[in-house]
Parts: sequence; C-alpha cells; structure tokens
Amino acid sequence: MFFIKTRSTIESSLTKQEVVQRLWEITNTNDLFVGQIGDSEFKIHKRPKENVRNAFSPVLIGKIEANNTGCNISITARLNTFVSIFFLIWSIGAIIIPIIVALVEPLALLGALGFATLLMLLIYFAFYKPAKKAIALLSSLLRK
Repeated sequence: MFFIKTRSTIESSLTKQEVVQRLWEITNTNDLFVGQIGDSEFKIHKRPKENVRNAFSPVLIGKIEANNTGCNISITARLNTFVSIFFLIWSIGAIIIPIIVALVEPLALLGALGFATLLMLLIYFAFYKPAKKAIALLSSLLRK
C-alpha cells in the first residue's frame, strides 16, 4: 500500500556526475538493476533473475544532491503502484469479510487477526528485507 515504503540516505565521496555515471553503468552494463536515470534523480529496481519474478520487489526512487564532500543520495524504496493497489484491495477484503462474519460468529475475529498477522509477515519478508538488501547493494556500488 502507499504507506509501505522505506527511506535511506547514502553519503558518497563521488561527485554528482560520477554517481549518475555509475548508475548508468550499473543499469546498462552490470545487469544488476534496470530503470531510468536522470541528471539528479533515478528510478530503478533489481533485475529479476531468470524465471523468477517477485511482485513485491522494491522500486528504488532516488534523488542526488551535491555537497562539499561529494553528494547525498536520498532513496525511497516502495512497492510497484499496481501491486500496492492490488494488495490494498485484497487485504481490505480479506480482513473486512471475517470482521463482518464475526457479527454472527465471534470466533471469526481470530481469522481476521491471523490474516492481518500473515499480511504483516508477508510485507516484512517479501518487501522490507529485499528492499534493505537492494539499498545495501546500491550503497556499496556508489561508495567506491
């Protein structure tokens, strides 16, 4: 959903132009990431492995700002917009229906609680962990 995102900042000793050049190399020659690179911003995601597709793969949106010692790169990792909308509709239905059924059968609230817990675990393991790994990988590539 639209609140499912994580933010991070990378401080690099590289200049803004060097970071843009490195991002271009990462997306066009290394096959690690794919996406769009601009003069001071980018929108990339990890290239999926062959025959493996994770709809929860984070999209990294970054802004590059020059400073005295190099540059700061602000990164927001978020879900794909379509996946966010689908997940929002799906999770609302999956939680609201047991709550409505709970008006007749109070034990159905346990189902809604269990499903909400399952959704939180799904978001943690399918989005937050890969997002942290992708940001760490990008950070290591942009600090050299």
